Amino acid sequence: MADKSRSNSVSVRLTRKLKVSNPTGLHARPTTEVVRCAMRFKSAITLEANGRTCSAISIMDIMTADIRSGAEILFTAEGPDAERALDALENCLTELTRKGL
Repeated sequence: MADKSRSNSVSVRLTRKLKVSNPTGLHARPTTEVVRCAMRFKSAITLEANGRTCSAISIMDIMTADIRSGAEILFTAEGPDAERALDALENCLTELTRKGL
């Protein structure tokens, strides 16, 4: 008999490099949007920028990374919804640029 307590979901680890295109970089308001986006997923998400790795669900960590316009961010998502999380974060950054935030 199968163990029903085990999850059938597969955990994957994916990375995606994204560029910050909005003119003001990731100050408080856009950082809040990135954190809100990352918190919607089960996957553990980190980002690396300016030689610093931090949690994508920590406003303070992201703010202290001093991510400016033109910076490249390497997002890493590990979990059952990693691909959806990275897609959403990419869309989030695109939308921030569109809004001029």
